[in-house]
Amino acid sequence: MTPKQFAGLAAAAALSLLAAILVYGSRTDWASDAAGTGLLFPGLKADAEKVSRISVTQGDKTVAIEKAGDHWLIKSRDGYPASDEKVRALLIALSDATVIDAKTKNPERYSVLEVEEPAGKNASSRLIELEDASGKSLAKVIAGKVKPSPTGNRQASGGTYVRRPGDPQSWLASTGIAGGTGLKDWANPRVFETATEKVKTLTVEIPGEAAYDIKRAADGTHELDAVPPGKKIKYVNMIDNIIEAASFLDLENVRKATGATGGDAGTVKFETDDGLKIALKVRREKDGAWATIEAAGEGNAKKAADDIALKAKGWEFEILPSKADTMLKRRDDLLEDAAS
Repeated sequence: MTPKQFAGLAAAAALSLLAAILVYGSRTDWASDAAGTGLLFPGLKADAEKVSRISVTQGDKTVAIEKAGDHWLIKSRDGYPASDEKVRALLIALSDATVIDAKTKNPERYSVLEVEEPAGKNASSRLIELEDASGKSLAKVIAGKVKPSPTGNRQASGGTYVRRPGDPQSWLASTGIAGGTGLKDWANPRVFETATEKVKTLTVEIPGEAAYDIKRAADGTHELDAVPPGKKIKYVNMIDNIIEAASFLDLENVRKATGATGGDAGTVKFETDDGLKIALKVRREKDGAWATIEAAGEGNAKKAADDIALKAKGWEFEILPSKADTMLKRRDDLLEDAAS
């Protein structure tokens, strides 16, 4: 090999090395921001306690969660209490997330990973931003599809595809990043729940009808109190269905209780073995059925009552019409002639 040929090969090798460095740098620019740590947000662990506001935007929907004392409120839902556990889980996920693999830079491929611009009407991506009390942004990311766990565990995550706003490069981050714009994404989905076997008595009050009671029998089943002579329960499960429907309330929609009158469908009251007393007052409107919840209790039942009141006092909850229909059966609709 002549000196001239050797020099040419050396120059070509140098150019190849330089190209490799440039390619590597373009693929790891976000990770290099973390000063070698690979963290998605290197400073967030230290700043996590400063986070006072979380906003999530997806298409034309935005939810805002703000800190109030030791708890979090969904400001975009009139300040309904958020789940502190769900907020904490998001902050931990973003603080712990590391950038583990560079993905597409092609905008036409963003939708595959769900990291497209979140302002689009049909966007699947979510723009998540954390701010401190002064409004300073502490973290901002476009979060996309959650990658399934390689082990096949449905409860585990293989990471989340993400993209920095304004940056064409997308990435796979190491943790599952939850948080959407729905009410259940941030609030506890179940407002209250009571074991049906612990319901001691239940009373149904319907306007224009005589109130009736349901009691637990010695064998643990529930039965209508004082069945008239010559009558029987029409269907064997009707009483159990009333107890079951009243024993829990799932969050469908919520709004501030306005104290509006009219449309009174009835009230269901029950008491448990430990003295927890719950009253569900139901109103029907054009937009569905809504219920207010009152809870009270002494001794062991006081904490449970206080927990329910924290989530329910001053609020009105939408319930499924079928739930209202099941709880508020007319007494005569439960009965038929014994001969039949």
